[in-house]
Amino acid sequence: MAEVGRLRLHVLPFGIGAHALIESMVTLMRFTDAAPVAYVEGLRTGNLLDDPTLVSSCQSAYDLAMGDAVSHYESLALIRAIAEEHEHGQH
Repeated sequence: MAEVGRLRLHVLPFGIGAHALIESMVTLMRFTDAAPVAYVEGLRTGNLLDDPTLVSSCQSAYDLAMGDAVSHYESLALIRAIAEEHEHGQH
């Protein structure tokens, strides 16, 4: 999907250590006819957040993590290389 442009892939390297999204996964959603929301998911829990302050906080955490992430093209190359190593039993 990333190779055909359906999504943007950014690897967040383990080497950066603790980062803004280490606690959970977040999905940010924007709509033309409604306020933005964030879906935050952790172990055995998930919450849809519509409070503007909380959504803004999630957006800030995402922005901070993206600042440490590898570029889309470098991420694709890394994933390809790891997949090829795995395919050839070099893991």
